[in-house]
Order: sequence, then structure tokens, then C-alpha cells
Amino acid sequence: MLQQLLIKNIALIDQIELSFGKGLHVLTGETGAGKSIVVDAMNLILGGRADRELIRTGCEKAYAEGFFDLSDCPRAVKWLESHEMEAEEGFLSLSREINLNGRSVCRVQGIAVPLAQLRELAALLMDMHGQHEHQSLLDEKNHLSRLDSMGDEKHAGLLQKTAALYEAYHEARAAYGRMKRESAQKEEILKQLQLQEEELSAAKLTEGEEETLALERDRYRSTEKIARALREASEALCEASGGKSAIEQAREAMHSLAAIERLGSDFAKLYQRAEALYYDADDLGMTVRGMLDALEDDPERAAQVEERLDLIRKLSRKYGATTKDMLRKLDEVREELAAYESFDASLERLKKKAQEAYRAFYSAASALSDSRKAIAKAFEKRMEDQLHALNMQGTRFYVSFSEDPVTPSANGIDLVRFLIAPNAGEDKKPLAKIASGGELSRVMLSLKSLSAENDEIPSMVFDEIDTGISGRTAQVVAEKMWDIAKYRQVICVTHLQQIAAMATRHYLVSKAESEGRTNTSVKELNGEERVREIARMLSGVSEDSESGLNHARHMLDEAAAYRAQ
Repeated sequence: MLQQLLIKNIALIDQIELSFGKGLHVLTGETGAGKSIVVDAMNLILGGRADRELIRTGCEKAYAEGFFDLSDCPRAVKWLESHEMEAEEGFLSLSREINLNGRSVCRVQGIAVPLAQLRELAALLMDMHGQHEHQSLLDEKNHLSRLDSMGDEKHAGLLQKTAALYEAYHEARAAYGRMKRESAQKEEILKQLQLQEEELSAAKLTEGEEETLALERDRYRSTEKIARALREASEALCEASGGKSAIEQAREAMHSLAAIERLGSDFAKLYQRAEALYYDADDLGMTVRGMLDALEDDPERAAQVEERLDLIRKLSRKYGATTKDMLRKLDEVREELAAYESFDASLERLKKKAQEAYRAFYSAASALSDSRKAIAKAFEKRMEDQLHALNMQGTRFYVSFSEDPVTPSANGIDLVRFLIAPNAGEDKKPLAKIASGGELSRVMLSLKSLSAENDEIPSMVFDEIDTGISGRTAQVVAEKMWDIAKYRQVICVTHLQQIAAMATRHYLVSKAESEGRTNTSVKELNGEERVREIARMLSGVSEDSESGLNHARHMLDEAAAYRAQ
């Protein structure tokens, strides 16, 4: 439960620190004094909306921190262990800082954590009921979860099982749906794949073919240039033009050096070089003449090469830049065609899998529905008892079920609505059509009272649960608030003197102007201070009148006697 609350620079609050304990705590004060600012600070550390408008004028940031005793919250201790954190001597701090740039920083035990983690942990520590939360009762989408919250561990197990089986069914149905959509386009896809396979197969491509063909094409395009070069080289090597050919001159040089080769090693080397030059020149000349004789213009082959390269270019625009890419694409097309050969069988398998998953889900959802209906019977009776105790005698409360097999969800197949007949002789109707503001407040309080007995959240906060309530009903509501406080710590903002008198700790919220600034302060009241505040809250009675003070003392005595029962 919450032990301390520190608030800095939030709205009209400069800095306050409040201590809490067990039982019922109330915050009272004039309208506009800032009671809800305290609730806003609590909501902030629970992961609520971080509006920079909360930052006190002239300040750069706002800060709220709560210290919790975890001795009555084993689930929070387990959460910390699962996130490699631990409470310090059984105590935990949650804090939130808002900056003018709109950013907020969340911390658990001084360690920065994501907002989602702060909310997850805070949900185990405190249940916040804001001024307008009772309006959520009017939204029938919320009724199912409220009914489920009344279940035991076995029911919670059915919820988890149903959700898991729904997820499996959802995945199987999605896979079947995707393949079924593909099936509708199967013929067109198959036709396209077959055309691609035929086109690539007919081309009979080989890897690297385009490079070889490009080189051959370039040679055909340069036939005249090659012939001219070979002819000129042949003439220079083999034919004399106004003199001797290169080969003849090389032969004469060789013969001249042969005469002196034995006269020294240096002459022998010269002879060997000349001999090699002659034979190389003679071989080169024969090669050039041979290539020149073999050279011929083949227009037909040249055209074939051009056509082949043009085909490869066209295919590359559709299937890949190189023949290697196109051959890879051909393999992929063939694999897809092979897969489509077993498409119908695969589609049938997915259909059966989805049907089996739905049957498993529906079986679990039906068991969950039976469990809900059993819970609903007891819940209806308990709610009527609670409402009767809250001065709504004769009220009948119903949980209406209808099945929605067309659009199942992780919550099962049930559509649940809470119906009420607040007056004898009237038909049951939805809450939105029958309940007044005061009646809605009492219905919500009844739900909170039952959940206080059921759940493990150690602290509950009510921001003006007394909307639309007065007279004898106010006293009954005060007693009900104490009944909840027997199980959980309760913190309540109220305008009702009956609830204020029932509290075990009473805080007065007030505001005052000092040095041109308005400041909200919170003070815990004791003894006569508390008597005077309750006297002020008594409508039409002055807090200084003796009758008002006596009335307040009498109320406090009666509340103490009720708490002692």
C-alpha cells in the first residue's frame, strides 16, 4: 500500500509530502482548492497521461514520487524479481518527472524504465477510480472484463487457455486466408510462371555467354581493320619492297655472326640472339600469313551473333542483368511451378488446420462461457445485496449473455451486458437508459466493493465517488467505503461529510495567495480541526456554530462506533 506521496511543482502545489497508512483516507476542501491535484499526482506515478500543463507556472519540470509497502503485494515483488529488481527492505519507490518539452521520465527504485513497465507494475499496486470512470459502465464493451474479474484462479486459467487457442486459430485462419486468396489468382499466376519458364528454357542460356558473344561480335565488326593489320605485318616480315624483307635481314645477321661465334662467349651470345630472332620472325611471318589466309567475312554468323546478343539483352530487362541472374530466375520459376503442383493439397491442409484450431478454441470458449454464467448467477445476487445496502432496495441486477460465434475473440464467444431494473415493476434495461448519476455511482461502488474482496490490489483511490448522492444514501455509501477499507487501503476525495467522518485519516486541502502566487497545501486534521472541517461540510451550517460542531462530533462518534463493529 501507499506509504508516502511526494509532490513538487504540480499545478498549484509547490511541494508537499503526505503519509498514508491502513484504512480509509479522505481529502476534503472547498471546490477549486486543489483536491484533484493530489489525485493527478498519484495518477502520474501510476503511468497516467503526462500533460505538461500540470507543470507549475514558472517551473521547468514537475515531479511526483510514491513509496509503497510491498508486504501485502506479493505479485509486485514477483514482478520486480522477473525484471531483476528488488524492493529495499520491503519498500518500493515509483516516480515520474515531466519536462516543459513534453518528455517524461519514469523510474522504479530510481532506475529509469519505459512507461509501459511503470504502468504494468503500478497496476499491481493501486486501482484508480477517477471522477468520470463510472461513465465506463455505460460502455457495454467493458462489462465482460468486469464480470471476469469476479472469477477465481480456475476461471483465470480458462481465460488464458481460450486466449492462447484463439491466437492459434487466428494464425491458422490467416494462413489459410492468404493461400485462399492466392488460389483465386492461381490460374493467372500459373500461366505467367509457365510463360517465364518457356521463355528462359527456350533461350538455352549458359553462364558467361554474353561476354563471349560480345567479343565475337566485335571481331566481325572489325574484319577490315584486322585484315589490313595482318597484311601490313606480313609485307613487313615476308616481302621485300625496294629492299630486303625483315626475315631476310634477320637471316643475314644470323649468318654474319655465325662466323665469329667461336671467338668468344660474348660473340656466341650475340649469335644465339640473332638465331632466335630469325626463327621467331620466320614463325611470326608464317602465323600472320596463315591468319590472313584464314580470315574471311561471314555475314551469316555475324548476324547470328547480333541476334543472340539482342535476345539476351531483352531477357535481361525482365529476368536479370547477367546470364547468371537469368539462370537463377529460371530455377526459382521452376521451384514455384513445382510448389503449385501441390498447391491444392496444401490449401486443403491449411483449411483442416484452421477448422481443427477453431474447434479447439470453441471448446475452450464454451467452457469459459459456462464458467462465466456460473459466476454471473452469484454476481447478480451479490450486486443486488450491495445495491440494497446502498439504499437501492428492490433493485434487480442482471447479466445478459448472447453468443457471437461469427466474430470470436481472445475473450471467447460471449457478449455480456449489465442490465438493471432500479424500481419494482419496471423491465430491465441497459445502464445507459435507466441509471441516474447517483445510481451509476452506487453501481460502480458496488463493483469496487466486490472486487476489493476478490483482487489482490492493495490500494484503491476514489476521486469523488459520491457524485449525485445525498441524504441517507450518503451515510450508506460512507459505511460501504469503510467496508472496502477493511480489505484495502482506500484514499478518497469527497464532498460528503458522512464519508469524511468515517475516515481513519482526514486531510484538508486548501489554497492561499502569498507574494503574488496561489499555493495549494494539504494538512492532516486531528481532534477539533477535524470537527470544524466536518461542521463546514454540513450544508447550511456554519463551522463556528455550536450546533454544527456538536453535529460533527456526533457524526464522528457514530462513525467510530461503526468502524468498531
